[in-house]
Parts: sequence; structure tokens; C-alpha cells
Amino acid sequence: MNHYFEDNLKVFKLEGKLHKKIILYYANYKNHIKVRHPEMTMNKIEEILNEPDYVYKQSRNSTIFYYEKNILDETYRVVIETYKRHVKHVITAYNVTAEEGFTVKHVYCVYDKDTFIDYEDIKKGYENDMNYFYELFNIAE
Repeated sequence: MNHYFEDNLKVFKLEGKLHKKIILYYANYKNHIKVRHPEMTMNKIEEILNEPDYVYKQSRNSTIFYYEKNILDETYRVVIETYKRHVKHVITAYNVTAEEGFTVKHVYCVYDKDTFIDYEDIKKGYENDMNYFYELFNIAE
């Protein structure tokens, strides 16, 4: 996990499934996440952002995203928000309890690992497929 310093504050650079530029201030991690949610580690946060089961928003216009992942029968959530243009930052991360299970946060599902289609992977698969090329341009071999 890469980091840099901004105004004498340590900042970690993370990457999410849907957002390529996510930052986490070390002060936020140390003073909030580790204090209030000691079960959350940097590795767990990174894993949830990289390989979430679901990503939700409260509405189409919301700037807050909820990345969720089930790990060993426990559900964990990492909350990110728009920080600057094309950059998000981690607000908090925690273990979801049964009472918080399904809430208003789940109104708009942005990503579901079971139904998500990564068009970049499909494009790469067809890149060197000559049969696809011939079929696409209606050319006989």
C-alpha cells in the first residue's frame, strides 16, 4: 500500500473496484477507525475496496458509497465519499451488525459481484480472437 505526505499528514493511496483513486488519512484511521472499530485493519479495508461483494449508494445523486464484503460469516462495510474531482476518501470502516443489515443505504446498488460485467475483460478476450474479427467485419477466412 503506497502512501505520501500532504500538509505533514500521512495519506494512504488505495484503489477500489469502481474507484481508482481512494485515499485514507492515517490520522482518520488511527483516531477514528482503530478506536471505534478495532476489528478493522488496513489490509481488511484494502481487501473490501478491491473485492467487494456489493457497492451501494443512498440515491443516484449521492456522493457517498458503501463498499460491503462478507468475510467468514461477518459483513464489513467501508464508507467512502467524494473528496476532490475523481478522488474519494475513506470516511469510516466497520463490522455491520444484524440491526444495521439492510437499511436506506441499500436503495441504489451500484455493483453486485454476481451480476457485474467487466467490459474491459471482455474486450481483452476478443482483442486477439481472429474468428471474432472475421465475424465482426463479415469477412471470410
